[in-house]
Amino acid sequence: MTAEEERTFLAPWAEQARDAGVLVVSPLREALAEKLGRKIAPSVLYRLLARHGWRKVAPDTRHPKSDPVAQAEWKKNFRKRWQPC
Repeated sequence: MTAEEERTFLAPWAEQARDAGVLVVSPLREALAEKLGRKIAPSVLYRLLARHGWRKVAPDTRHPKSDPVAQAEWKKNFRKRWQPC
């Protein structure tokens, strides 16, 4: 595909990502495979997205409002065994 064809292919997906805030790769990969008429590897799609300035955003590993001191204190004082009521 040429660069213009790639831009045209990604245009509806860009609108969807803008509206929803997230783009799921598996339907995009299926659509690209259907357009090309053959299976494609995930790396092909990721390279296509990278060429057009898209990037993979993963969720943070911790909550931004978490308190490490409070978590450590809770771990120290947590009962090791549950007792029946």
